[in-house]
Amino acid sequence: MQRRGVFRWISRGVTAVILVAVVYGGVSLFKSAMPTQSVGQDFHAFALFRDGSRLAPGSPVMIAGVRVGEVSRLGVEGDFARVDLTLRDGLTIPIDSWITKRAESAFGDSYLEVVMGDSDTMLREGGQLDHLEEGGSTDTVLRAIARALPKIDRGLDTAHDVMLDGRSWVEGTLRERAADLDRWLVDDPITPALKRADDAMTRFDDGTTRAADAVHDAAPRIDRGLDTANKAIASARTQIADFRRSLTDALSSARDGMDRVDKPIDDATSLLAAIDQGSGEDWKGTLGRLVNNGDLANEIDDVTDTVAGGAAGLNRFRSWLGFRFELNYFSRQPRVYVTAELNARDDKFYYLELSRDPLGGYPETELDDNPGTAPYTRTIDLTDNLRFTAQFGKRFGPLQLRGGMKDSTPGAGLDLVLDNNRVRLSGDVFGGFEAAPRVKLTGAVAVFRGLYILGGVDDALATPGYLPIRADPSPVPNDLKVVRYGRDYFFGASLHFDDEDVATLLRIYGALFLASL
Repeated sequence: MQRRGVFRWISRGVTAVILVAVVYGGVSLFKSAMPTQSVGQDFHAFALFRDGSRLAPGSPVMIAGVRVGEVSRLGVEGDFARVDLTLRDGLTIPIDSWITKRAESAFGDSYLEVVMGDSDTMLREGGQLDHLEEGGSTDTVLRAIARALPKIDRGLDTAHDVMLDGRSWVEGTLRERAADLDRWLVDDPITPALKRADDAMTRFDDGTTRAADAVHDAAPRIDRGLDTANKAIASARTQIADFRRSLTDALSSARDGMDRVDKPIDDATSLLAAIDQGSGEDWKGTLGRLVNNGDLANEIDDVTDTVAGGAAGLNRFRSWLGFRFELNYFSRQPRVYVTAELNARDDKFYYLELSRDPLGGYPETELDDNPGTAPYTRTIDLTDNLRFTAQFGKRFGPLQLRGGMKDSTPGAGLDLVLDNNRVRLSGDVFGGFEAAPRVKLTGAVAVFRGLYILGGVDDALATPGYLPIRADPSPVPNDLKVVRYGRDYFFGASLHFDDEDVATLLRIYGALFLASL
């Protein structure tokens, strides 16, 4: 028994010696693979890592697999791990070199490796290696996996809950909806609806048939009515022709009377001119002395000019009435005008106009200084009234100048009339919504006798904008809830009736009125 115990202890000792020899051999082999650990002490550098784990003082610093130094000290600088390096004396490292942390094995310590850069500037004594790569470690990977596992757990729980909710919905709500749909199809509500539609179509067909029969029966009555209308029109034409002949005879008689007046007027004009200018045989008589004596001579001279101008003005007098329609491009608001131009003697004329504007009459503006508010409060009162224009003008060849009231505000304008009044270019300046005057430019071209198409720009100097309207205390029309002001473009048409057109219209409609009596 004692021998067996001795042999057992001897066997254990031999085993222990063998294990020690194997470990020592492995360590020696590993150290023989590593370069010598003797380093210089004259060159130092440092780097800042976010993770300094698995580094320790004495950890190798390698370049291309060759040990060139070691970690001399580990510390904390701010949020980083400061790693101080002791490198081989005489080593030159470009300043753009990289330093990275690598692991010798999955669970062993790490070492640092320097990847040389291309810069001509070298790292100084005690300088910092700015370019670094943290590298990975098993510990970091395991920690990331540990942080991710709870999220995966929660995701799987959520998917499980969704599957349970879906199964409950399929077993409950979906099955109930399918049962309701099946009962609805069994009740067959479609057939009664189709039957009602068929009955409606039958009633519609019957109604159209009755309407066709009624139209067929009404045809004779319509023909009789048309015959009566034709007879009335023929009678009206006959009456109009008779009235036209009567009116022509009356105008001819009036013209003959005016022709008979022309000679006495010419004689009177010549006589007054002879007396005024001193021609003739008896200009120095009593009448000549009276005319050429002081104030009486001036009065007779004025009367002579007035009579001559009146006689010449009878031939120049030509006026017109018109209707104009304009539509703004942006605001989509129409404007309607009734216009008239009355021509007087000596190339003078009067221009009158009434307009219906979406903004109503000329607004009344008040400025209030209320305490506790903005410096001023502007209140604008819009009323649904007409605007009027009354201007006096004078012609200078094709150019016409006007002045007076325009759209119920002081204003002035000019017209350029070309091609025998077939082309009209107009410009007006008058009161506007803002401080700047309102400028309106219009061009019109005649496309038919008295019919013009026109277009232009309104309020050309003002910046466009929208003015909100307060609806209380009284409601406002829909087109005045938001009012657009400022520059806008427009187009439209205008219709002019001159003296001859007005006379023709009076003859035609007057005859129709008399025929209706």
